[in-house]
Amino acid sequence: MKSDGESSAERFGRRLSRLDKVLYPKELGRPYTDAELASEVGMSASQINNLRNGKSVARADRAVVLASLYGVQTEYFVLAEDHPYVMEVNAHIDAVRKEREGVPLERGNRTAGQTAAPADSNAQVRGIAEDMAELPPDMVATVGSLVDNLRRAIGLPPRSHGKGPK
Repeated sequence: MKSDGESSAERFGRRLSRLDKVLYPKELGRPYTDAELASEVGMSASQINNLRNGKSVARADRAVVLASLYGVQTEYFVLAEDHPYVMEVNAHIDAVRKEREGVPLERGNRTAGQTAAPADSNAQVRGIAEDMAELPPDMVATVGSLVDNLRRAIGLPPRSHGKGPK
């Protein structure tokens, strides 16, 4: 069945290939060769190749296994491009791709509200957050309180999440 000039098999293959390319790129040691994926899913390597190349669609039971391997719902492979779930997954995939390419995420992709901070500021904030991950919980809570006080000082509301233990 074709939708927007694309068959179901072509859509399935395009989305499967995109998940593989972005989430498991070759430079990170792609974990799923056709043979490995075939073994996990219960298909032959040539059948997996046909899936990736948009020549066939996986049976429902095999699509469920593929979806779980990539952390998506089975429906992702077949729903229309404008379906909210597909749009959400694609936004997450784009965010992963941009992060790996070193493209700073716009503030809108991280939180609601304010305009984007300069890239060097984003890198500094990311560095601080990574450094905080090594601190004990009581110190993280103290830093969180300090951030809330600084936000109040410039007229922003306190953080709505990540406040740590109470």
